[in-house]
Amino acid sequence: MSGSDYFARLAGVLAAAALLGLAIARPEAGRLAVERASDLAPPRAALADRACPAGQPALTHPFAPLEDVLSVSPLGAATAPGEPLPAPHIRVNTRRGETVFERRSVDVLAPARADIVAIERRIERDETGRAAATSWTLRLKPCASVSVYYDRLDSVAESLIRRAGGLSAFVELGGPDHIAVETRIRVREGEFLGRADGFDVGLYDLAVPPAPFARPERYRYDAFARAEVLDAPPSLLDAIRPDLARARCALDYLPRDLREAWTAKLGDAWGVRRAKGENACRTALIDAPGAAQGVWFTDASHNALTSRVSAIALAPDAIDPERLVFALHGRLRSLKPEMVALPPALEDRRAGATRDFLSFEKGAGLVNPPFDAVRENQIYCYQGLRANFVGPRINAVLLLQLSRAADGARLMKLEARGDALSCDALPAPWSFTGAETTFYR
Repeated sequence: MSGSDYFARLAGVLAAAALLGLAIARPEAGRLAVERASDLAPPRAALADRACPAGQPALTHPFAPLEDVLSVSPLGAATAPGEPLPAPHIRVNTRRGETVFERRSVDVLAPARADIVAIERRIERDETGRAAATSWTLRLKPCASVSVYYDRLDSVAESLIRRAGGLSAFVELGGPDHIAVETRIRVREGEFLGRADGFDVGLYDLAVPPAPFARPERYRYDAFARAEVLDAPPSLLDAIRPDLARARCALDYLPRDLREAWTAKLGDAWGVRRAKGENACRTALIDAPGAAQGVWFTDASHNALTSRVSAIALAPDAIDPERLVFALHGRLRSLKPEMVALPPALEDRRAGATRDFLSFEKGAGLVNPPFDAVRENQIYCYQGLRANFVGPRINAVLLLQLSRAADGARLMKLEARGDALSCDALPAPWSFTGAETTFYR
């Protein structure tokens, strides 16, 4: 052995002994030293830039301990006002917590060996403006064409924040309530990433054809233009960019045994109804060409990727496609609180029902037809409406008609008619009264 080899090995042994001694004397300091050593190591080739292995699953580990999961909401579920419609992600619903009013908080785990490319934090405020909750988003890339994100986490591992440079490294995205940082943090398969009492899992696959949109330009994302508005680095905005046209079910990217176990959990948030069929995970946002199904906006040029989406959605229920959903979110002016079958004393609940989504059983012909069967210039009638799936009845019918503007733009008129409880009771021929709302593709 040469003298240089001897001293090189001696230095390595002494360094390892020092780390071991530090770990024994001060466990926290030992872990920090290992993290610093990792940070000072020569840069590794980013997994985010490597081609995805052909014929192998992109994800290799459960998102959380399966025994803590009550159900998984499929793609396409009705969402809250202002969110992309329908949901481009699955939702992991955890089991009951310590009380019937709580969900169990669980460990959120890395779904594969991957690079975390961005971390986001949002502060949610109540009606008075006070901070009500904090949620986190982690964006991971196991390979170049597949992006995975965990959203609505209650907390993230402190080590991730530290390795990202601390909160001081985060930048504001339009204000202090939404901050983010671009990272290249390597995580191991199954590594602890955070905690949540339920969270969303989204996946974009750049290698698949995009889903059909009636107006694809509404979903285009210009990181450089947004950087000017938000005063944030374009590379960061590119890292958190959504690609709704390529949203896919994350369960389909797991190994077969994991995929089957998690697919068996597909159902509603309460674990009562189970999603059935070969495509139980459903699909995300899809506009039916020339029909009513899909997303409709409140103006002709609104962008679907803004922080608050001003739109409605007409789609089958993600759990039971025989039940259809009007996700109106309070944007149908003719739907009044007095149409909700609740006592007048429950004024707040009546008003809340008009801001919820409505559901009903699928019919045929001109009464309750599926949205992908609706055609232009014909008025259709929808009856038997209910707020959400188990809420109060709506004492009204909805009239719907598709048409085109003079410039060829596709339009949809909707009106709630409280003068009839069924379509048969509405005088023929059906017509609008002037109180209808017009929506745009």
